[in-house]
Amino acid sequence: MGGRLQGRTAIVTGSARGIGTAIARALAREGARVVGVDVLDDLGRSVAAAIDAEAPAGAGCAYLHCDVSNEEEVRSVVAGVRAAHGRIDILVNNAAVQKEALAADVTVADFHRIVDTNLLGCVLFCREVLPAMVAAGSGAIVNMSSVNAFSADPLLPVYGATKAAIIGYTKSVAIAYGRHGIRANAICPGDVDTELNRAFWEAHPDPAGFRANVEAQYPVRRIASTDEIARVAVFLASDDASFVSGTEVVVDGAITARIYEL
Repeated sequence: MGGRLQGRTAIVTGSARGIGTAIARALAREGARVVGVDVLDDLGRSVAAAIDAEAPAGAGCAYLHCDVSNEEEVRSVVAGVRAAHGRIDILVNNAAVQKEALAADVTVADFHRIVDTNLLGCVLFCREVLPAMVAAGSGAIVNMSSVNAFSADPLLPVYGATKAAIIGYTKSVAIAYGRHGIRANAICPGDVDTELNRAFWEAHPDPAGFRANVEAQYPVRRIASTDEIARVAVFLASDDASFVSGTEVVVDGAITARIYEL
């Protein structure tokens, strides 16, 4: 019996680790033919091979190198996927970077790296897949934002700005292309148990204590798993979300719902 995404073709950016890997795996399990893209080629190929090996019949996962901020590489990847599969049904813009710095200490180089990866990469991939989706009369775009879009971290001013911009951009795409059967939505996760978060905690003198302190801030007393974010992405990509478009889905264990805790 086929999954919710049987026969559909998906592109997932930043697929080599973390949330991107979980989303690529979840889409493939639901029957999609997934093409993961990243710049971490050895890891990206290994992850794709593992997902492909466990995918059901008719589904699978392949890997292509792509710097999402490089216009020609993005164009080449999208053209190649369309030529190989004849269609692009799902796009998940997940690739992102961050660099901690107070606003007064942000360098121009770091600004461009964050904006070019997080925001420009999203814009380029949307631009390139939209013609295929318009031709098919359907499509689902899922852009990864963050609770940092509306709840600021003092050390992530540019990262937060890109995530806020992604929400605005997603709404514009949804409004402009809804008449073509295309939906666009954003996901706003809170903290997620990824390699990057674990490395961040390990940099502190008491990693376990620091993580426990972070988790204690959440009303649910824990952070999210990558699979929990992936399940939301599958929902938004599937026909279960057929009337969900132009919105941001907050997946944050209620951390942004409160003022403070006594």
